[in-house]
Amino acid sequence: MQARGWGQPNRNFLLGVYNGVLVNGGEAFFHSGLVLAPFLAALGAPAWAIGLIPALRVGGWFLPQLFVATRLAHVPFKLPLYRRTSTLRVMAFVALTVAVFLVGDRPAVLVPLTLAMVFANSVAGGVGGVPFADVTAKVVPHYRLGTFWALRNGIGGLLALLSGLVLRRVLDSELAFPTDFALVFLLGTLLTAGAYLSFALVREPEGKIALKQPLGGTLKRLPGVLRGDPSFRRYLRVRFLALAGMLAEPFYAVYAIERLGAPVSALGTYVIVATFASIAINFAFRRPADRGRNVDVLHVAIALLAAAPVVALVAGDWRVFALVFAFSAAGNSGMGIAAWNLLYAVSPEADRPLYVGVANSVLALPSLAPVAAGAALAWLGFGGAFAIAAGLALTSLALSFRFTELRALDRAALEGKHR
Repeated sequence: MQARGWGQPNRNFLLGVYNGVLVNGGEAFFHSGLVLAPFLAALGAPAWAIGLIPALRVGGWFLPQLFVATRLAHVPFKLPLYRRTSTLRVMAFVALTVAVFLVGDRPAVLVPLTLAMVFANSVAGGVGGVPFADVTAKVVPHYRLGTFWALRNGIGGLLALLSGLVLRRVLDSELAFPTDFALVFLLGTLLTAGAYLSFALVREPEGKIALKQPLGGTLKRLPGVLRGDPSFRRYLRVRFLALAGMLAEPFYAVYAIERLGAPVSALGTYVIVATFASIAINFAFRRPADRGRNVDVLHVAIALLAAAPVVALVAGDWRVFALVFAFSAAGNSGMGIAAWNLLYAVSPEADRPLYVGVANSVLALPSLAPVAAGAALAWLGFGGAFAIAAGLALTSLALSFRFTELRALDRAALEGKHR
C-alpha cells in the first residue's frame, strides 16, 4: 500500500499527489491575501473583516481537530469522514460562487456571506484534516514524505502558476466587478472539487487503534501528554510563534495597492512570483526532507517567513514588493513540509490522531493574530504590523534550535523506528 520509489509508484501515492496538485491550483483562486482580501477591500469591507480571512481559514481548519481526534482514535478506517467533509467544502464554495454571480455589487450581503462560506469550508477542512493526516501516514513511508510533499507542491505550483496567469487575465479583463471575481471563484471551485475527489479514491489500509475515550477523558490526558513529551511541547511552541508571525499576511496586497500604487492586475503577477518561489523551495527541500533533515528545513522556512515582513518594511516600489510574496510563499511551503513530517515523527503511531488533533487545535489560536492586527491597524499602521510579524518569526526561529531530540526522532522514523 506504500510507495517505495520512483520505479514502483502505486495508486495511493499518485492519488495523494494528484490531490495536492489540484489543491495548489485551486487555492490560487482563493488565495487569502491576493484574492479574498482584495475582493473584500473592493467591496469596502473594514480592516478587521479583511484580517478575519486568514483567521477563519486557518483557525477554522485547526479548531475542530481535537474533537475529531477523540472520535477517530478507535476507528480503523478514517477515510469515510474525509469524503463527507470534502462534499461540504465543495458545497460552501459553490454557494459563494453562485451568490457573487447573482447578487452583484452588494457589500451588505457579500461581505458576511464570503466570511461565512470561507469559515464553513475551513471547518469542514479541519474535520477532514485528521483523517487526511492519518491516511497519508499510513500509505506514504517516512523516507518518501519529502518527495511526496515536493511533488504535490512542486507540480501543483506549476498548475498554480497557470492559475495565476488566468487570474491576472480575468482581473485585467473588461468583466465588471464582482463578475470577474465570481469567475475566479468558479475556476477555483472546479479544481478543488477534483482535488477532494482524488484523495477520496485512496484505498486506505486498516490502521492501529487506540482505546475509545470520550472528549472529557481525552482533555484530561492533555496536560500529561504535554508535560511528558518535551519534544512535542517544543514543536508546538515553535509552530505557534511562526504562525503568529504571519499576522501581516492579509495586508501585504492591500498595502501594495493602497500605498505603493500597484495596479489590481499586479495581484496575478504576485501569484506567479509566489508560485515560482514555492516550486523552487519544494524541490530544494525534497532531498533533505527525505533524508531526515526536517529540522534544517524548518530553520530555513522560518527564516524566509521572517524575511517577508522585513522586506515589506523597506520596499518602496510595488515591483520590489514582489519579494515579500516570494519569501512568504517559500517559507509557507517549507513549513508545510517540515511541520507535517516532524509531527509524524514525534507522534506515537496508535496516538497519532490525538497528537494531530492536539497540535492543530492549539495552533488555531495564533490564527487570530491577523484579526488583532486588523483591529489595531489604525493605531499600529502597516509598518507596526510588519515589525511585530518579523519579531515573532525571529523568536520562533531562535527557539527552533532546541530541537535536538526531535531531530533524533526524525532520523529514527526514517529507519522505520516509530515511537
